Amino acid sequence: MKLNQLSWSHKIVVSLFVLMMGYSYLFAQLNLQINTRRADGDTSGLGLATIRDIEITYRGNRGRTLLGSKINGSMEQYLSSQEEKISIEEWIAQGRTEQGYQEIQYIFEDNCISCHPYDERPDYPLETYKQVYASAEPDMGPSIGWLARFTHYHAFGFGVFSFLLSMIFLLTSFRPTIRLFGAVLPFVAMFIDITSWWLTRLISPIFAYTVYLGGMLMAISLATIIIGSIYDIWFSQVTE
Repeated sequence: MKLNQLSWSHKIVVSLFVLMMGYSYLFAQLNLQINTRRADGDTSGLGLATIRDIEITYRGNRGRTLLGSKINGSMEQYLSSQEEKISIEEWIAQGRTEQGYQEIQYIFEDNCISCHPYDERPDYPLETYKQVYASAEPDMGPSIGWLARFTHYHAFGFGVFSFLLSMIFLLTSFRPTIRLFGAVLPFVAMFIDITSWWLTRLISPIFAYTVYLGGMLMAISLATIIIGSIYDIWFSQVTE
């Protein structure tokens, strides 16, 4: 039984399912682009995420710290002067020593602790040397635990998603080689994409390019399956 041999009711249901999967994927991509393209701090325009955005998302910006980013961004307004910001930046650059911290401790006591006490803001406490030191650690990207959890969710979710669409595409009336290629491509793209997250995080930022490649292949594969399936259901000739 091929897709173009289904009854009208089955054709409608399969078509709606395939189109809804495409609709869901479009909004998943919109969400991804909106969140990922802000990684490098540039939120202007409506452009797509860049290679640099992907690199920072999975590897971090290892020349930047959370504390350094905040005092040059949303928290800069709470410092009393530019000299205080420069003093903190120099302390970070000089190795974040405890002796050096004693010279800038008053800055945190005067400007930060009232909003960042440990009891109320346990994620970003700035009361002690150890807490401030931790906030000035280089940005190493997502933790291994976070990446493993994200991989788990993504692989299971997209695995089922791809399986259902691929099984539908295998029921089209295209040549067997085309059906097989279209059905396998989403899984290849997913493997490249997910593996590249880990390679970017653990080995080199150069693998951010293969993250992009995997994403492009996934988009192409799903477009092929969805458009091909709809065409076969409604426009191809039925052959015995």
